[in-house]
This record gives sequence, C-alpha cells and structure tokens, in this order.
Amino acid sequence: MKTYLLSGMTLVLACLPLSAQLVAKGDGDLRVMTYNVNEGTDFLEVQQAHDQFSFLVAVGQTITQVRETNPKARMKALAKQIIAASPALVSLQELDQWYTGPVIDAAFDCGPTTLEFDMLQELQEALAAQGAHYKVAVQAPQYIFPAIPGLILPSTALCVQVVNNIAILARTDIDPSKFQWSNAQSGQYTSTLIFPSPVGMLPLPRAWASVDATSHGRPFRFIGTHLESVDPSIRQLQAAELRNGPGNTSLPIVLAMDSNAQAFPLPQDPTYVDFSLAGYADTWTELLPSAPGLTCCQAELDNNVLSQLYQRIDLILTLGPVNAQKIALYGADQSSKTPAGLWPSDHAGVAAQLAIEGR
Repeated sequence: MKTYLLSGMTLVLACLPLSAQLVAKGDGDLRVMTYNVNEGTDFLEVQQAHDQFSFLVAVGQTITQVRETNPKARMKALAKQIIAASPALVSLQELDQWYTGPVIDAAFDCGPTTLEFDMLQELQEALAAQGAHYKVAVQAPQYIFPAIPGLILPSTALCVQVVNNIAILARTDIDPSKFQWSNAQSGQYTSTLIFPSPVGMLPLPRAWASVDATSHGRPFRFIGTHLESVDPSIRQLQAAELRNGPGNTSLPIVLAMDSNAQAFPLPQDPTYVDFSLAGYADTWTELLPSAPGLTCCQAELDNNVLSQLYQRIDLILTLGPVNAQKIALYGADQSSKTPAGLWPSDHAGVAAQLAIEGR
C-alpha cells in the first residue's frame, strides 16, 4: 500500500504545473522561460507576392491578420502563462510594434504613421494588472520595416510599418540574496537574410540579448535570441556568432530561445546539432527524453480549435555547471486560450527550474 501511495504521489507531482511543484534542492529555485509571443503574421502573403499589385494586397492582408489575432487579448492570456511559471528571467521573441497611417497620393506615398499595437507594452501592462513584478532588462530590435503602402480589398489604402523586437524580462520582487542581474547587452548578427520584394531588397536581421545574473550568489549568463527561420545556412552562421560572441564567457550559460532549429521530430536541424557538439545540454531531453515537447506552431491566426503543434524549436540550453531539475510547457492546452478562443501565441512557452552549481 505504501508503494502504491508513493507512486500515486509521484504521478500527481509530475502532472502539476512547474510553479506548483516542489523545489528539488535548496538552491534549485532558479526559474527561466522562453516564449515567442507571435507578431500576428508569418508574412506568407508578402513572401509570395510577385508584382506591385499583389504586394500591395499582401501588405493589406498582413495587417488584417495582425488585427484578427487581437494582440492585446493574447498578451493578457500570455501574461497568465508567465505568471503561472513565475520565472526570474524570460526570453521573449516577436514583440512587435505595428504602426499604420494614410496613403497621401495616387503614387501610394505614405503619410505619418501612428502606433496601433505595441506587444511589449501590452504584455507589461497585463503582467502588472495581474499582480506580477517584471521590468525590461534589455530590449533589442531585429528587423525594422519602414512605412510600406498596402491595400485592403476592395479599396482601403493604408501604410504599414513594423519593428520586430526581442527582449528579456526580469522579476523585481525576488530577494536580492537569491537573485540579481546586471550587465545588459544586445547585438545583431552579421549574417542576415535579405528578402527581395517588389519594393526593393528588405533586410531581415536577427538579434541576441543577454544579462549576467546570480542565483544564490552563483553567477551565470542568460541569453535570449530568435534565429533565422527561412535560410538554414544563415541560421547556422548566426548560432556560431552567438557561441563566439555572448556565449564566449567563463560563466555558466542559460540560453533560452526560439531557435527555429528542429530538435524533434527527427531529423534534427544542423543548428541544433551544432549546439550539442559545442557542449550545450538540452534541458528538455535531459529531463523528459521520451516526451516530444512540441512548441510550434498553431495556425497563423491563432484560432485553430485543436492544437497543431508539431515540432520542438523553442529551447532552453545550458552550458557549464547548471543542474536541470524541472521543465514544462505553457500555453499549449485549451485552458490557456483567450475568452474569444485564440491561443496566447502560435508557440508554446517553455519554462525550466535550474540550479547553478558552485565552483
């Protein structure tokens, strides 16, 4: 009977969300998270546009999609997931600022634009409204599209501008003897995709951000990034830049990212393999080697009824004396949806509990 009770207790604990589970070790309460919040579009129509008119229509379709994903409502739902995981540090991707404005003449020139959505601000407001204590430790722009004319059929002309950001949020209500951070840094990768379009060449740079932190007085570096999604060779080069740049440190490393590099199912992406060969440990496979841990991707509009997650690309990797203790997905079940039935994001969030070990 005692054996059965202990087995049942183990099963119950395994099913609890990360924030409800017991801390495995006295110093093992460092929680970190990565979450791609979804900018509201995959730019598929823009990528497929073949002439000036189809490009105008694609821009109109893009901002229409962003509006239909209701960023403000999704950020409220996503804030709930962050609070449930209660991480000290959160790596966030696709925190877009969307601007719209008028077309001012028959040549489709753009007038001044105004801010329509600011996903980082909306997420911060949602976290604060729900009682959480986070501040932006570092924010880094990735690609910046200038105001570009578009057409919402049949006849609505407008201009659309977007800034894509990554960021790291840090909790401010943890005892400083247990957690502190400093030395915020960021940068863009030299290796960059250049996208040809009917309005010219559009660069799509990617960025990294980092902070140096301590957990129970033990130092480590926390790095967040969002690697290239379209071109695998550029993704590999960016990952190498990361390892030779912010990853070139004697500190233990916690790397939390949307890698766009498939870890599951097989075959594994070469960029993921490169990290393994460089000595990085995958926290998910360390702790749950038989679980798929799918993190991507729901429908473009986040409105699919059943989950469509099919691959694991959102990763928490570690290098050096870091002990992985627990890991879980967030925003991947029906209860996480907005009241209107939208997923918080087209990605699931991943949160882990770690211990930085002494030297």
